[in-house]
Amino acid sequence: MRSAIVISLLLAPFFFVQNSLAKTDLSITATDIAFSKDEPLAGEKIRVFARVFNLGDTDVYGFVIFLDSKKELADPQPISVKASTYDDVFIDWLVSAGTHNISAKIVGASLQDDNLENDTAVRESYFVDLDTDGDKVGNKYDDDDDNDGLSDEKEAAMGTNPLNADTDGDKAQDGIDPFPLDKSEWQDLDKDQIGDNKDNDDDNDGLSDDEESFVWGTNPLNQDTDSDGLLDKEEINLGTKATLKDTDGDGAIDSKDKFPLDSSKIQASLLEAVGNFAAAKKLSAGLILLPILLLVFFLYKKIRGKIT
Repeated sequence: MRSAIVISLLLAPFFFVQNSLAKTDLSITATDIAFSKDEPLAGEKIRVFARVFNLGDTDVYGFVIFLDSKKELADPQPISVKASTYDDVFIDWLVSAGTHNISAKIVGASLQDDNLENDTAVRESYFVDLDTDGDKVGNKYDDDDDNDGLSDEKEAAMGTNPLNADTDGDKAQDGIDPFPLDKSEWQDLDKDQIGDNKDNDDDNDGLSDDEESFVWGTNPLNQDTDSDGLLDKEEINLGTKATLKDTDGDGAIDSKDKFPLDSSKIQASLLEAVGNFAAAKKLSAGLILLPILLLVFFLYKKIRGKIT
C-alpha cells in the first residue's frame, strides 16, 4: 500500500503537466467554405458547406453560424468534433442577385477555445447573376438579357432598356416596335417613318384613312383592298370599285381589263377571263370551258367537212 502511494505521488506532477498542456482549438478557413453551385442565378436555392477542424487534443462540440455580410442565413448548425478530426455542416440558401461575402463562424464551443483567430472565415465575392428573361442564361453571358430580339449592345446604342423587353410600355416589344421610345406609336404599316397613329394614310395608297373608312369602304391598312392589282386610289381615279375585283363582271379583273367598266369589251385572254368569271361565280372553270371546247370542236369539224 505504501509503495502505491509513493508511486501516485511521483506520477501526480506528470498528470498535472499533461492536463495543463491540453489544447482546445477549433478551426475554419476560407477554403473550408464551399457552395453547391459556382455560378448560381438569382432565385435559386443552393447549399453552403463548412468544414470545421479540431486542431486540439480534446473533443469539442459547438455551433456554426453562416452569414451574408452581417446577416445570418440560417439557424446555428451543431458540430461535434473529436480531437484531430473534422465535422461538416451545411445550410440551404435562397440566393439573391449581387456579390456576397459569405462567412462561417464557430460559436458556443463546449470548451474555451485557445485560438479565437481561426474561429471565423470568409469566402469573398461570391457572385449571383440575374436572369432577367428567365432563359436559364445569366445576364453576364446573355447577349439579349430581356429576350426582345435586340442585343444588349444594340439597345445601348438605341437608348432602350436592355433589361426591359418593352421600354416604352406600349405592349410592343422593342425588337418589333419601330418606335421603341414612343409610347404613343408601335406600328408603321407603310414604313414611312410616321407611326400609324399620327399617319393619315397608313397604307400609303393615296387615300386618307378617314376617306377609306367612311367614304369608300376600303381597308385603310391595305393598299389594294380587293386584291385586283390596282391600288385603291387608282381604282377611285379609274372609276372602278376598289372593293370589287371585276367591276364590270365580264370575267377579267380590273387590272387586266382595258375596259373595266364595259362588260361587252374584254381585253384579257379567253382562258383568263373564263377562270376569273368562274371564280367570281364560284363555279368550276372546267364546267364553263367544256361547252366552249365542244363548240369549238364542232365548228372545226364542220369547217373541215366543207373543205374536204
